[in-house]
This record gives sequence, structure tokens and C-alpha cells, in this order.
Amino acid sequence: MGVALFDVGAGCTSEAPGQALSALTTNTGSSEPAGTSAVQSDSSFEEELANVLPCEVLDDGQIIELGFDPATADFADFGVVYMCSYTVAPLETPLLSINIDRDVPMGELNLSDYNLAEHQVGPLRALLITDDREENKCQISMDLGESAHATVVVSFTESREAACESAERVAQVLEPELPREAR
Repeated sequence: MGVALFDVGAGCTSEAPGQALSALTTNTGSSEPAGTSAVQSDSSFEEELANVLPCEVLDDGQIIELGFDPATADFADFGVVYMCSYTVAPLETPLLSINIDRDVPMGELNLSDYNLAEHQVGPLRALLITDDREENKCQISMDLGESAHATVVVSFTESREAACESAERVAQVLEPELPREAR
């Protein structure tokens, strides 16, 4: 499976807003930040990951703070990759994509035609990925476990530097909301 996961599909729909948290998080009865929910301690990583919907990982306030419009959410399901895309306003750029790949670990990505740099997002091993053919796009893929990864792509910016700065901001906000396999 390649890295180019940048196309968008059908409109985003959601049943109930929710946040995916680390499988190591348990409900201790303490108050949690608005929009988050604790994961049961007996929940497996696979079950938790199956419930992650990319248009619901970040709440509307987080999307707005990152400079994008939550009303532009566009969900696409490519079988194993679930992707949500946002723009700063309808029919405008840049474009943000949040991708969740449930069945392909980061180590199995076909990255032979891309520029790679080892990266870290919070505690997660990550890769910063660029493409010489697309000077205004930047991607950060984060390792979620032996079978999954999440990717942030920002494209159609004024420069690669702007794309990478935006992708880094999004990845930093997204990371604590993502499930990950205990190792």
C-alpha cells in the first residue's frame, strides 16, 4: 500500500461525537476534558481501533484551533484506510487529511519514492514524509502498533515548510486522542 492517501470521497457523517484514547487509559471517575471518553480497561487495541472514526477523533473546537473548518469534513472509506479531510473554508485550501489505517503497520508502507525523516510525535515513533514532486505537501505517519498507523497530510499550502508546520501542529493535537497498542 502506498503513502499517497490524499484524495477525498463522500460526505462525512457521524452518529455521536467521541474521542479515542489510549488503551492504557481507564475511567477513574475523575472529570475528563470536554469531548473525551475513557476506554474500558478490558478493551482490546483492535476493538478500540475499529471504533475510531477519523472525522470524530478531534472535536470541532480542536479543528477550528488548527485553522480548519469542521463543516468541511469529508469522510472516505477505502476499505482499510479511513480518512477525513478538512479545508479552511468550503472550496478553499489548504487541505488537511487525517487517515487511520487499521491493517497496515507503518513499517510496511511503500515509501521508496518519498523523502523520509525519522520523527517523534509525543511518545509515538513517526515518519515525516515529503515528495519532491509536490512542494506544498507534508505528511506525518505515526506508529500505532504492530498492525496500524495514523497519518496527517497537509497539502495545497504556499510551501512545504508551511505544510510541515501545519502537519506537525495537527499531529501534536491528534496524538493523545489516538489508540495505540501496548508494547
